[in-house]
This record gives sequence, C-alpha cells and structure tokens, in this order.
Amino acid sequence: MFINKTGVASAVMLALVASASTFAAEKVPVIGVVAIDLQNSFFVRMRQAGDEAAKDYGVKVIWQGSEGSLEKEISNIENFVNQGVDVILVDPLDRAAIANAVQKAKAKNIPVVAMGNKVDGNWNYNTLYPDYSNMSTVARALAKKLDGKGEVALLVGGKGNYVSDTREKAFRDVMSKEFPGIKLVGVEATNWDSTRSSDAMQTWLSTYPNLKGVGCFADSICVAAKAIADANGRPISFASYEGDPEMFPHVSDGSNVVDVLNGASRVGYWNIAVAARLAKGAKYPTDLFMPTYFVTSDKTAAELKANGLSFPYITPSKAELVAKEYRTEMSPSKPDSAMTVAEQ
Repeated sequence: MFINKTGVASAVMLALVASASTFAAEKVPVIGVVAIDLQNSFFVRMRQAGDEAAKDYGVKVIWQGSEGSLEKEISNIENFVNQGVDVILVDPLDRAAIANAVQKAKAKNIPVVAMGNKVDGNWNYNTLYPDYSNMSTVARALAKKLDGKGEVALLVGGKGNYVSDTREKAFRDVMSKEFPGIKLVGVEATNWDSTRSSDAMQTWLSTYPNLKGVGCFADSICVAAKAIADANGRPISFASYEGDPEMFPHVSDGSNVVDVLNGASRVGYWNIAVAARLAKGAKYPTDLFMPTYFVTSDKTAAELKANGLSFPYITPSKAELVAKEYRTEMSPSKPDSAMTVAEQ
C-alpha cells in the first residue's frame, strides 16, 4: 500500500496549526485583582459578585488581598506583572507609593484599573464615583439633622487612599465653610478595620460627652461604631457611604441620616466587567463613573427638606432591589458604553 508521506505530513501540520489557532482564539483572559483586604464585609461581597462577572464574561480572575499592607500591595502588583496577566485591577492604599509598580505594568502593556481611586502618573484607567459631591451632601445632611450645631467626628480609611482622602476633604470643607456651629472633634483613620473604628468610637464617647454625630467614609466601619454607641446608650446620629445592607435598618429608623449606594456587589461586578471588556479590546476614557444613589427614609427626607436641604433619593427598600440588579445592569449583552456614565 502506497502512503504519501508528504501529504500526511502536510495534513498533520495543518491540523496542528488549526489546533493552535483555535487555542489562541479560545485563550481565556486573566485578570489579577489586588484588593486592600478580602476579609472586610464590603470586599467579601465585592469578590463574590466579581466572580459572577468572571463567569458571565468568560474570564479568569485571580484575587490577592493585601491585608492593609502597602508593601504587600506593591508586591501583589509586581507579581501580576511578572505573571503577564491581561489586566490588573488595584484598590490603591497610597496613590503615590504604588506608582512605580503600576509603571512596570505600563512597560509591559498591561492595562491597569484603579478601583474607586487614582494613581499618580495619570495613564491608567480609573473606576470612580462622584465622591466629593456625594460626601458633601452626606455632611450637609448630618449637620442639618443636628440643626447646625454640636460636636461631630469622622471615620476614614487611610491617608493616601484617593477615596478616603476625597471623602474626608468633602466632609471637612462642608463643616468648616457652611456650618460654623459644628465642631469636628476627631478624625480617625481605621485602615478599613472595624475593630479600629469600634475603638475610636469608644474613645470618643469617653472623651466627648457632648458628641452628637459621626460621619463614616464606609458602612463596614460605621456599623461597628454604631454598635458601640448603641451599647453605651448614646443617641448618636450617623451618616455614611457605600450602601451595605447592614446599614439600611438604621437608615429606615432615622438613626443613620443618609447613606450612599455604590453597593459592594455592584462595585465588584462592574470592575470585573470593565476589565474583561478592556482585555477583549474595548476602548474607554481614562475615568469611568458608576451611577450612585442617596438612600434615606421618606420621614428623614421630609425633615431635612423642612430644614432647607433636599436631594434625590431612594428608600432603603428600593436600595435593596437596586443593589441586586447588577447582572442585568452590566451584563455582557450591554454595549461597552453602558459601563460608564457622565460624572454626576
């Protein structure tokens, strides 16, 4: 039997080429996520929804927590650069300190997305929220609830973090410029640790017997602080940010004057969706913005309006529904343009 070896070899070669081409076409994009922490309730929900987005978008996501350590965060970024992932998502602890690590990604043409933050250098993508204007409204609502007078304190994340710094500046600016009768007696950096927010609250209650209000840059640390105030029988008014479901009962009863819904699940799904689209060739501006919502009760909204402050809002029950609609809101079937809105 005659066998045409040349023909067989050619057929085998063509099969190998076709197989390699198919493999290349089916290569699953890999996204590396550098989180500040993966234990905080906000980040836990963010990761869960991010994993849902990974499944929906057909990408692989590798999560690395930094446990609030700047050194570990830099190491995590550099490790992802060395691994050659397709996109890196990072929540910067310090926008200046991680700039060199981010530049290493740029040198290897790896897109970097700063989640809710910015990084010095201004070349990477930023998934942002209208933090200054939102936190200004949060501060006004708290001050109006207190009739424009009394002692207040503020819980923040950490110095150098864009979100924390922006929200702190907004709170300070409003209180100092618009409410001379309000005295800001304490600002505590919690490093996203609820234990530290609890400790700060206990100290403030002991040091400032006339403390009337507390602003929080994030619900996850605010819930812990409120629990301490309640345990001590102190009727402190709170005002917060992020839209964690644990805070909604307090919004409903008015003890938390106003919240802002980003929603941990919405944030997690959105960031992975943006990264997946970038990995697949989508074109975006440097800054992308997620729509946010003020959350308060109808009763509190009426009280604030009577005191001269009104703003668009949704109720806690509506916020619970909005927070769960992220897979519809940001699904792969939506156009790339649906991932960002104009800055609010």
